Amino acid sequence: MSEPMTPMREKHLERIKERASQLMDAKYRAGQSEHGGNLWRKKMLGNLVEETLDMMVYVLTLEEQIEEVKNLCVVKDIKPAVALERIRRIL
Repeated sequence: MSEPMTPMREKHLERIKERASQLMDAKYRAGQSEHGGNLWRKKMLGNLVEETLDMMVYVLTLEEQIEEVKNLCVVKDIKPAVALERIRRIL
């Protein structure tokens, strides 16, 4: 059974949609500026495979980084400033 959308969830959804719209607009315009042409007339499969593999590498790397940050948060005897500096280097 699904839970109803609360005002807090609606606001979260709006933030995500707005951010996605901004990012997509900027990315599309940058691509047009760099490559030109009509995207809907270009071959996509090769690029899609490459981009998908890149995305997997990014996702798996981010997963590792999150684990490393979590581990830093539970290390005993580490000064907060040292932990924060290490986290900043990761993220």
